[in-house]
Amino acid sequence: MKHILIVDDDTGILSLVARVLADYELLVAYCGEEALAAASRAGRLDLLVTDYLMPSMQGDELIGRLREAQPDLKVLILTGHVETLDAANLSWWDAERRLAKPFGAAALRTAVINLIGPPQTRSTRRTDDGLCAIEQTGWSQPLTLRMR
Repeated sequence: MKHILIVDDDTGILSLVARVLADYELLVAYCGEEALAAASRAGRLDLLVTDYLMPSMQGDELIGRLREAQPDLKVLILTGHVETLDAANLSWWDAERRLAKPFGAAALRTAVINLIGPPQTRSTRRTDDGLCAIEQTGWSQPLTLRMR
């Protein structure tokens, strides 16, 4: 499964993002400190989806701290301050993918798929010999389980 850490101090945004991306493995945090703790427990992340402007730790600091442990971490920034950050000519800002608030479910889904690909899915099928094969995309060979 692909692991996504979602960070936003707005519970409405967290709920929307979690619903749209429910077929990924999700970790949710309300602030930077919570996000750092969740990332530490989770190990490797495929994507960080974070708000920029949060009370105790802004998005750029969170990104920097998470990338100390995982330099190749992909990031999607959600913010209502795109114009302000564009005008500031910040080098880190130009290097990151971003989505302006308010955004739609389709735009969010497309941005995530463009960054890390579609979620892995499982399908089950009955084989000729009475076995049940579970196939998960991304696996090189299907896992076969004998049904009793």
